[in-house]
Amino acid sequence: MVGRLMVRAAEMSPNADIIETLARAMGATSVAGAVTPTPFMRTAVSVRFGTSLLAGIVGLASSGCSLRTMAVNAIVPTLANPDVYLSEEDPQLVREALPFLLKTIESILDSEPDQDQALVFACTGFALYGNAFLQVDAEAADWEGDYERSALLRERTWRIYVRARDYCLRSLELKYAGLGSRLRDEPASALAETAAEDVEVLYLLGAAWGLAISNALDQPALVADLPAVRALLGRALELDEDYERGSLHAALITLESLPPELGGSPERAREHFERAVELSEGLDAGPYVAFASGVSVPQENRAEFQELLTTALAVDPDAEPSLRLLNLISQRRARSLLAQVDDLFFDPLETEETLP
Repeated sequence: MVGRLMVRAAEMSPNADIIETLARAMGATSVAGAVTPTPFMRTAVSVRFGTSLLAGIVGLASSGCSLRTMAVNAIVPTLANPDVYLSEEDPQLVREALPFLLKTIESILDSEPDQDQALVFACTGFALYGNAFLQVDAEAADWEGDYERSALLRERTWRIYVRARDYCLRSLELKYAGLGSRLRDEPASALAETAAEDVEVLYLLGAAWGLAISNALDQPALVADLPAVRALLGRALELDEDYERGSLHAALITLESLPPELGGSPERAREHFERAVELSEGLDAGPYVAFASGVSVPQENRAEFQELLTTALAVDPDAEPSLRLLNLISQRRARSLLAQVDDLFFDPLETEETLP
């Protein structure tokens, strides 16, 4: 996933150098005191809603705390079927449906703050909404040169990702008290107790946090949380390497696109790309787009870039219904990137021909 993001590094931050290096490593260019790096990663969705259920929640809530808890616990699992969204062929329909779902889930959490399934659904849904729709809109504004609109969209986008992140943190802290603060101080040791059953939340938390970082306009402290993101995805990979058809490997493509001083490696990015394609059996367009934007662009490999995005566009969204929505969104990004190929690459042959 690549696009141009406006991330302002505050000069007074002790992490300013790290932030500047991170932004430029993501393919940044300087624009009026800001830099425009690559967006961070892809994510997944696992939520569903039925409009008739909300009235039931409201009615039962007035009958007392115990009955309300029973009602919520009975209703929330009904919201968890991902097929309704993941298999949707009309992304706009999902875009219009998600806001109602997200506010329904937040209403449930207002009543039952420790309802773990609702916390995970909220994290998933907000991350999806930000990545599939708000961030895509911001990227389009960047390509069109409308930087004022892009900045406004980035502001909204990173706040949505932070909301998703916080719901996932709340979920983990139900099981591991104080994990949020320990993640920032000693991320690796903080995650040592996590187990295989935590992989979904570890992945969602890492994805939402990383996406927030890549879209932050003037939040240097947020960008400095990159080690926590790396630790989350690394721990999840240890626990369940083939989670969700290689989603962890796809996320790590972008992470490994960073320079060596930030722990990145193009070679490891390629390994994650190959493994993601293998685990998804080539049915996921996301890894192709992530590698093209994260590695091919900074390496000035125009031929590889075009080949990868052409391959992404050749993926049949109907071949795997559970990936249909995400494939359609990835293919939209692939088309946008291909349309900007002349702006993304310096072609020395064409330049030489123009010299006197």
